[in-house]
Amino acid sequence: MRVDVVWLAALALTLPAVSRCDPLFVLTAPNLLRLGTREKVFVEAQEYTGQPLEVEILVKDFPAKVTEILSKSVTLSDGNNFQAVQEILVGAQAMSIALRALSSATASD
Repeated sequence: MRVDVVWLAALALTLPAVSRCDPLFVLTAPNLLRLGTREKVFVEAQEYTGQPLEVEILVKDFPAKVTEILSKSVTLSDGNNFQAVQEILVGAQAMSIALRALSSATASD
């Protein structure tokens, strides 16, 4: 019974967004990015039929989200069905960038 209530609540919360017929923008990425490992990021614009979209994928330090570690861009167009997979690689230099950002954030506290 409890599971039915949860599913019903989830459905009720998503219906307004789906029923507006607006484009739905989706980004799928790993929860954890590992240094030196190639990861794939998927972006999509569902139900979109307009001009090509330039999408910028940013990786920032965590938890502050102040310093940009990596930036990639892809173009979503009718030719690729408004979806793309971008491969990213967070190199070892990202660790030093993140550590510098973390040390400056803790120094200002």
